[in-house]
Amino acid sequence: MENSLYVGLSRQMVLEHSMTMVANNIANSQTPGYRAQNPMFEEYISDQRYDKNPLSLVYDAGQYDSVTPGPVTMTGGTYDVALNGPGFMGVTTPSGETQYTRGGNFTVNSENQLVTASGYAVAGAGGAAITIPTDAREVVITDQGEVTADGNVVGRISVVEFENLQDLRPEGNGLYSSTAPGVPAISTVVQQGHLEGSNVNAIQETTRMIEILRTYQSTMRMIQNEQERQVSAIQKLAQTNGGA
Repeated sequence: MENSLYVGLSRQMVLEHSMTMVANNIANSQTPGYRAQNPMFEEYISDQRYDKNPLSLVYDAGQYDSVTPGPVTMTGGTYDVALNGPGFMGVTTPSGETQYTRGGNFTVNSENQLVTASGYAVAGAGGAAITIPTDAREVVITDQGEVTADGNVVGRISVVEFENLQDLRPEGNGLYSSTAPGVPAISTVVQQGHLEGSNVNAIQETTRMIEILRTYQSTMRMIQNEQERQVSAIQKLAQTNGGA
């Protein structure tokens, strides 16, 4: 008797997750290197203990990221870097873990180390930080990621590629982690003075948000109607038994 309520509730739970992802996509529509996140759902067949008929529920199966690169624009910034190809740049987090990003809006910190917008060190060879001399007048980043200051090599940005991009797990701040180490990039070119933008289509995401909201409201009405039907059935049954 309550099966329709369970189905509606499972649907609302995954719709809430979808709304969270869409809102996050819209919030990051201007974030360099950000890739849109999308939910994945599966049908879950529940074996009811007192009912021979199985119950089909909506199951949240996780998410996948759009792998389409964002638009690349020329900025002319010395420390702005875009990747042309499937690679990711290595970043060392405060915990010492290596994570990966496509957001190349780099800068230098108080120690003259090349860092991300969040202040994480850009990984060089072997994970070492890349330090720019304080008196450097010209910094050049080659298409292979080699960093030179006034003609002297000071490091090389770690650029790696992955066999399956869906194995990358988003960690926030435009970073991804992976249980499988990447391999040195062979199909990716580094572009200094450029930035890759977000691949989010804000208009499309806004449309999705409206659709999710309408579906959620429709499901809520269905649950309310079903609840009212059950209450009405119970009241009629009570009146019938009372008058017998």
